[in-house]
Amino acid sequence: MKTPILSFVLFFGSFFGLQEQLHAQTTFTSKPGGGKWSDPNTWVVTNGTGGRTVPTNPTTTRTHDENNDVIVINSAVILNQNYSVAGRDGKLTITSNGSLVEDVPGRTLSFGSQAGADETRLITNGTLRVSSLSFYKADADINAPLQAACSITLANQSTLNIDSSVDIDGNLVLLQGNSYITTDADNTAQLSIDGCVMTQGNGKGLVRDLFDSGLRVCITGQSSDCGAVGISGLECNSYATAEITLNGCSTSSPLPVQLVSFTARSQGNRVQLNWATATELNAATFTVERSADGTSFQPVATVRAAGNSTTARSYQSADVSPRPGTTYYRLRQTDLDGTVAYSQVVPVEVKAGNVAQQVMTVYGNQSAVTVELETSGVCQAIRIMDSMGRVLRTEQMPAGLTGAFSRQVTLGRPVLGGVYIVQALTTQGAISRRVLLTE
Repeated sequence: MKTPILSFVLFFGSFFGLQEQLHAQTTFTSKPGGGKWSDPNTWVVTNGTGGRTVPTNPTTTRTHDENNDVIVINSAVILNQNYSVAGRDGKLTITSNGSLVEDVPGRTLSFGSQAGADETRLITNGTLRVSSLSFYKADADINAPLQAACSITLANQSTLNIDSSVDIDGNLVLLQGNSYITTDADNTAQLSIDGCVMTQGNGKGLVRDLFDSGLRVCITGQSSDCGAVGISGLECNSYATAEITLNGCSTSSPLPVQLVSFTARSQGNRVQLNWATATELNAATFTVERSADGTSFQPVATVRAAGNSTTARSYQSADVSPRPGTTYYRLRQTDLDGTVAYSQVVPVEVKAGNVAQQVMTVYGNQSAVTVELETSGVCQAIRIMDSMGRVLRTEQMPAGLTGAFSRQVTLGRPVLGGVYIVQALTTQGAISRRVLLTE
């Protein structure tokens, strides 16, 4: 009997050793250029198993099939699928140089597992913007702005520690009790909930000690079913506001602008931007801003606001010189007294082939050069240099000069015959041509 028993023990041990190997931890680190979540070119894979090149969800819902992946985002990554961070030690970290933004509304991130102890599954030091997040026996450490366009769900002893700002456009949903929202940044961290705190039943004990006393909390209470679909018995808990120590809702004055929508869409060789307001109070301007990484923004165009309005108004603008690849857009609204507010950030994918090419033809003589330029950007200046790159003359162009045009640039005094460099500086970049100047 010893041989069969020993064989069984060896088989049993080797089977579970194989299982442990198959589900060993894999680390996915985003490359400096970032990209889409599902694109293998976005990731560097360490300790990879099973030939996976991107973080993927398990094919079944069995606990032992859960991925044990560690995701480190060091750059701008577009979430173009739903994803679950699970397994024994699965974790998602967004560094200060990284960001994770959904490509379309409806993307969700789930954290936690029925197996194993409660542990930190999400750490953000960079921007995170998705529709919904859910935590089951999972904690999160939020050190950078987080926006959930629909909901955040906390279940079974989950803790959300906020040291920055968290905006929930829908509801905060609590399930199975004993979840808390804390902060280490007293009086500065902010949680804003446009909907309400939803629980299964309206008991006071379901929200007792929910909010840290040092956290600023604003619950607007707008009607929304975000996060509640498919869960029976959920309702807005009327006792939640009583748990707030620091009221984060501004009641001293009405908001200067009630923004209804802000959209950005790639159309040919431009990005069309549209937004609408329901009301405006002492509004001065709207500034469209864009960013390559979702963090550092630059202005694209400024549109004058109506000032004061109680009726719906629509606005539009365009980025006529978009960058190829993923670009992030947002709207900055400035009040007459200098107060600034920002819209949500919208990612737009611009194909390289859609970005218009600049075409320039140059001819002339030793006294003057004629430049024929076609660009969808704005030409700011024309520069003439010798063959060594030394600037001989720079002529500023009229404001807003774009499209196809011809411009003659005089050289002031005749130059020697030879090869010269003519350069046009536009908002799409510089374009240069060599030209032979003779008498």
